[in-house]
Amino acid sequence: MNYRQLRDQLGQEDLQSADMFKVLGQIAGHVNNKETHNQGRDLVIRALARRDLCGEFETRVLASLVRNVGLYPYLSPMLEAVEDDDFLAYELHRPDGLDAVFHSLQARIYYQLRSGSNVVLSASTSVGKSLLIDAMVALGKFRKIVVVLPTLALIDETRKRLASKFRERCHLITHPTQVARSDKINVYVLTQERVRHRIDLSNIDFFVVDEFYKLDFRRDDDKQRAIELNLAFHQLASTGAQFYLLGPNVQSIKGLDKYEFHFIPSDYSTVAVDVVQFDLPSRGDDRPNKLAELAQVIEGSTLIYCQGPSSAVKVARRLMRSVEPSSAEACVGTAHWMAENYHPEWAAVAAVQHGIGLHHGGIPRALQQHMVRMFNDSSLKFLVCTSTLIEGVNTAAKNVIVYDRRRNRNVLDFFTYKNIQGRAGRMGTYFVGKVYMLEKPPVDDDVVVEYPLGEQSEETPLTLLLQLDDDELSDLSRSRVEDAIKNSFLSANTLRQNGAVAPDIQNRIAGIVHQKFKSGDTALVWSGFPKHFQLIAVCEIIVDELSGPRLNDLGISSGRQLAWHLSTLSQADGIPGYLAEIARGTLAHQVVSDRIDEALKVIRNVITFQFPRDLMVLDRIISEVASRLEMAGPNYSIYAEATENLFLPPAIAALEEYGIPVQIARKLSAYLHEYDLDRTLDDLRTLDLSTVEKLSAFERTFVGSVQNAV
Repeated sequence: MNYRQLRDQLGQEDLQSADMFKVLGQIAGHVNNKETHNQGRDLVIRALARRDLCGEFETRVLASLVRNVGLYPYLSPMLEAVEDDDFLAYELHRPDGLDAVFHSLQARIYYQLRSGSNVVLSASTSVGKSLLIDAMVALGKFRKIVVVLPTLALIDETRKRLASKFRERCHLITHPTQVARSDKINVYVLTQERVRHRIDLSNIDFFVVDEFYKLDFRRDDDKQRAIELNLAFHQLASTGAQFYLLGPNVQSIKGLDKYEFHFIPSDYSTVAVDVVQFDLPSRGDDRPNKLAELAQVIEGSTLIYCQGPSSAVKVARRLMRSVEPSSAEACVGTAHWMAENYHPEWAAVAAVQHGIGLHHGGIPRALQQHMVRMFNDSSLKFLVCTSTLIEGVNTAAKNVIVYDRRRNRNVLDFFTYKNIQGRAGRMGTYFVGKVYMLEKPPVDDDVVVEYPLGEQSEETPLTLLLQLDDDELSDLSRSRVEDAIKNSFLSANTLRQNGAVAPDIQNRIAGIVHQKFKSGDTALVWSGFPKHFQLIAVCEIIVDELSGPRLNDLGISSGRQLAWHLSTLSQADGIPGYLAEIARGTLAHQVVSDRIDEALKVIRNVITFQFPRDLMVLDRIISEVASRLEMAGPNYSIYAEATENLFLPPAIAALEEYGIPVQIARKLSAYLHEYDLDRTLDDLRTLDLSTVEKLSAFERTFVGSVQNAV
């Protein structure tokens, strides 16, 4: 039988035990043929899904096939039936110091890394690329390790995994306020921005960049984040440390010629995937109706990919009409708590009541983690998500429905589609995943990642080039940098310190400030916390000159509006009070839930992230202009730190990243150290929750589920 016939037979519900020996014999023919070996591995995985039909002899045959295709971890539940040589091969695939068994690709990478080689690995999501990070930590040969991840969600997942294995041996550093310890292996798990702001990474031994394709500006919607990642890689690689870059579906990489490395593109997979295509139009009712139809019949946990938050909410609302409310205790308790602490009309509340989770950029981080936790333990059958979940976070999803063929406003490329597809199935949980593509899939194409610092051109951003030493610039780049500095009103030092902002924008702001000072307007000169008119003054420049388009997308079109958000959130009742004010301001043509989503994105993307960065950009520009005019300059650092921490003590605000919502963290603050995060985490880990009178029963359970993982 050919591959398709065998695949179909293994998928038949009426497949009989008596047929398995013949099927396994046919699979062996594919496995032992070099040209069909990969198809043979896929068939072995599908046979593992039907292992309940195997007798003792067939199990030994299947075990032999598993070994032949290198899927050694799948031998674990069959060890009593395996032959001696299969058992020996299984044991030889254990890494030192780690309770795990590698498959053949992992073992290959492991020995290359262990020998000191740099490795760039491109392989599917299911391969277990991250386990190799754990194996490098377990060796104990590296005393200072940096793991660079694109999102805080991935930081949380990685931190939990490493803490469960190495808490006694390693000090895990994820937050800017934490410092290294001399008595332990220090493992920094950071975003690229946090790498850039640390001053203690000059003597590292080993570093990892996950989702390395984001080095290429063409592969990331946010060019500034790509610049930060390039600079983070450059900063770490300049130390001479060994590196491991990992990511999916890349055929080649350019621009790393100055480094010796092994590039390993692999189509190895540990799960099988069936793709069902419907080729439905993007407009009209066909897709929503097909989604509702699938929701009625689909079995197992299901991820639903949408292009953005608004699409995710629409999909969740459509699903709610097709599925009954959930009686699961976790769903009922979570929905009630969300209604009390955010808003009862928030769509995410009704979705959870129906066993549907939402995971997009407007969902607070701790709630995102809780949604994934509920999905993985089967409390939620559906998890409607955007790219916030697709990029790296592990979920136990049997099925993936690709509802939209877009990502934000752009058409989905084949690379991203394959990344989404890789979320279906999970090694050891779901042998065969299923992908339902509602629209026509993208056209297959090869992906080449370019590292801009090694491929400098006229398109390479000046903000990136300004951060490099002269001997690292090409002749063209050196000329561009020299021209930028020569024609700048501001010093080269200020331009470089404000590396996220283009020199022409910085100089335009400097001109505005200079004119204000000359006319006697000193509203921009303040320290500590500003008066309201002073806050408006800086907000106007931020909206008009720095982050206008991003703020406009969130309904903020003036400095006064931005100042209102900051002032309202700083009040004593915090997020619930702020959201209540947002809801009260909803106009007749607006939907309360949409306003809540928008406000939560303002908190996450603006107040705690973009605003404090913009504010410190202004601080440096205004300080230089003031100095030239022999005036006293501002000091915005205290207010910038306050907004970044939601006007809470830094260590208490940081608990959101560890899975504790801000509303609960405030109730815990009296029992925890407020300024030393490591001490705060120690306090949290040992806290007797029964002594915290302000916590509800749900909140005690919630915190208890997080305690052991911090």
